[in-house]
Amino acid sequence: MLKLVYPLILVISLLVISVYPAKIPNEDEGRVHHDHKLSDQDHYVDTNNDKKMEHNVDYDHDAFLGKEEAEKFKTLSPEESKERLGIIAVKIDKDLDGFITEGELSEWLKSVTKANIMRDVDKKWTDFSKVNTLDDYLKHYYGALDYWSDEEKEKRKDDYKVYLKLMERDKKKFKAADLDSDGRLNKLEFADFLHPEESIHMREIVINETIEDVDRNNDGVIDLNEYLGDIYRIKTGEDDELAKTERDNFQNYRDKNGDNVLDREEVAAWIMPTDYDHTLNEAKHLIFEADDNKDGKLTKEEVLNNFNLFVSSRATSYGQDIYEKEDL
Repeated sequence: MLKLVYPLILVISLLVISVYPAKIPNEDEGRVHHDHKLSDQDHYVDTNNDKKMEHNVDYDHDAFLGKEEAEKFKTLSPEESKERLGIIAVKIDKDLDGFITEGELSEWLKSVTKANIMRDVDKKWTDFSKVNTLDDYLKHYYGALDYWSDEEKEKRKDDYKVYLKLMERDKKKFKAADLDSDGRLNKLEFADFLHPEESIHMREIVINETIEDVDRNNDGVIDLNEYLGDIYRIKTGEDDELAKTERDNFQNYRDKNGDNVLDREEVAAWIMPTDYDHTLNEAKHLIFEADDNKDGKLTKEEVLNNFNLFVSSRATSYGQDIYEKEDL
């Protein structure tokens, strides 16, 4: 049974097990980026510290399999990996014509993303469902703040300020996710609460949080230095290739009205673009890389020939229906 009031001695342990605000954020680490991403990995990285960006196949592995399944791939022999990758290729080919099209691959990637989200929701739902009204949620995850003495608040004033900020964010996010306005979140609403970047009706919440996190001087807009420093956590030196690329993106693509800052509309277009399909773009990329005969689609043989593009060095399958032996 969950207790909603906590003695002061449990303050620290309470505040680090929250469903969402798991720890005090370190401003030097940057923020959790709300952009829809198919992987926590960066697609292009400077692997050799030579200031040249190179393709990171770990991004593709996560996008194609999901992070957990990509890790499972690493535990299998090459023979097992290729066998299961072949099963995936057949599953992606919905019309069973022997070819994987951009559309079929894009739909597969969307299913992987959705499965990853629901897996995360399932893991956290049991605990959350016991405190799924707003009042109970706030008492459970932030109620200990009521027991901070004035001395403690002063001693840890930066931490206290951050906790209050997180609590206010959770209030707004909870209310936005509560579509039926019944004061509690069902499982699907909880998914929107955990992953607001995946939901259209949570768009304003995501935009607000992005501006709050990145706008260090609190002027309501994001300038170039804030964009580079807070979003990409990179140095802005003139010899930095990534900085040059992102500076160009900011000036020529993000800052549409040319006033040297990103306003609310421009931030929205950047983090939640309505005219950009991440899964389709990744599907195009995978087909471009693996399409050996350049006919614009993939065969099972081409997928297997480009094994390392789709899976980790030792591989597995996507989903329990493929992963378990009896389903082969």
